[in-house]
Amino acid sequence: MGVKITASGLNELHKKMQKLINGVNGEISKKATGRGAAIIRDEAVKGAYKAPAPYRIYNKNSTGGKTATVVQPGHVARSIIMKRLPPSERLGMTSKHIVTVSNSKEIPKGARQIATFVEYGINMSQAHPFMRNAYDSKKGEGRKEAVKVLIQGVKKQWKK
Repeated sequence: MGVKITASGLNELHKKMQKLINGVNGEISKKATGRGAAIIRDEAVKGAYKAPAPYRIYNKNSTGGKTATVVQPGHVARSIIMKRLPPSERLGMTSKHIVTVSNSKEIPKGARQIATFVEYGINMSQAHPFMRNAYDSKKGEGRKEAVKVLIQGVKKQWKK
């Protein structure tokens, strides 16, 4: 005696699953990783060292001399951003956001270097870490929010 199993609707299920996979590989994962990174970015902005007064930085100019630029307090915090990495930099991941300091967000340029000096205490009496502290204190909350957004996105996509 043999057993016979009949299944119907597999094509529809396959189409629905493919749609779900495409959604997760697209907007859903982008929103999820973006939300997690935003939490860490916001904490880094709050924790960034702010100079007590404007200060000068000196850069070499094209004639070999030096030019001084006045940097206003809060320059580094205003330059903290999150960005989504292009596929070539994701190493097989669907979506990846990073929190970094932008050199192009505000004049004068060089916020990334100044942030490194502040974070590690280079040319300062002491370090004022803010990026690592933001990550350490908010990584759990960021992960939790990313998973929440991912689950909501999957549920919404499944209902379509």
